[in-house]
Formats: sequence, C-alpha cells, structure tokens
Amino acid sequence: MRINLDYDRGVPVYRQIYEAVVVGLSTEELPPDEQLPTIHTLASQLRVNPNTVARAYRDLERDGYIRGQRGRGTFPVPRPKVQDDARDTVLRAVFDQAVTEAARHGITARQVADYFRKAVDDEK
Repeated sequence: MRINLDYDRGVPVYRQIYEAVVVGLSTEELPPDEQLPTIHTLASQLRVNPNTVARAYRDLERDGYIRGQRGRGTFPVPRPKVQDDARDTVLRAVFDQAVTEAARHGITARQVADYFRKAVDDEK
C-alpha cells in the first residue's frame, strides 16, 4: 500500500492515511483479503507517531472499511458490489459531491470531469 503524505496540503496526517486506505481499497491496490500493516509498522514507514495511525485505523473501522481481528491483525471489510440499477445513482452522488467541493475552489464541473478522464487514462 502506497501512502504519500503532504504536510502542506492542510489535511491532518491521520486523514491522509484514512483517504489512502480508502483509495487503496477502491482501486484494489489493497486486496480485500490482504492484512494491513500494523500500527507500529505503518507509523515507522511513514515516520509518524503511532497514535496518528491508530486514529486513522480507528476511524476506518468505525466507518466499516476495516476490521481488527484479535491475534490476527487488521483486514479490509468486504464491500458489497453496487447493483447495476443503483450504479448510476451512486455515481451521480459521487460526482455531485466532487462538483460541489470543486465549486468551493472555483473549479467547474467540466474541469472535474476532464480531470477524472485524465486520471483514468493515466492509470492505464
């Protein structure tokens, strides 16, 4: 799992870890059956306080993305697949949220859509 911290971004480090795990799960960079690094291992790799990683993991568990298993480690929670008939509704909600957030920064819906297309093309 790749986590790049940006201390100039204005987003708390624990939240950046949270977001990186969510993205890793959604892109399957972090397979659903793969154990996450321990709190101390990840803290050491990122050179952050273990409490920072613990907070990210706690929030991820609260939100249903991961589950700690005593004596085994921390694992992703299998996410239900979105049915085809609900997919458009979910995608529309995601897009609307992105457009709303972008508008706060003076970015248009077209620019958001263009960026999404470019990001997908860059992954290929």
